[in-house]
Amino acid sequence: MSPMFTLLKRFDPEQHANRWYMVTVQPTLLEETAVICAWGSRENDYQRVRIMPKGTLAEAEAFAARIVAAKLKRGYVEVMGEA
Repeated sequence: MSPMFTLLKRFDPEQHANRWYMVTVQPTLLEETAVICAWGSRENDYQRVRIMPKGTLAEAEAFAARIVAAKLKRGYVEVMGEA
């Protein structure tokens, strides 16, 4: 299984936004796969992580793709990624 990984960033000085967002699909010990999202500020140490277990790889990849699409609509740009 090749994990999906996407790194996004958003920089908007007018709204004081300098953020990053990471989405990845990875295997887990308890479920087949999980979508892992992490986000934070590029100006300080603030960051959060959320793990969302999914039943199948296809379900996890589709869910991750929806998250990335929503972030792109909100002004994030893709820095690095593979699907």
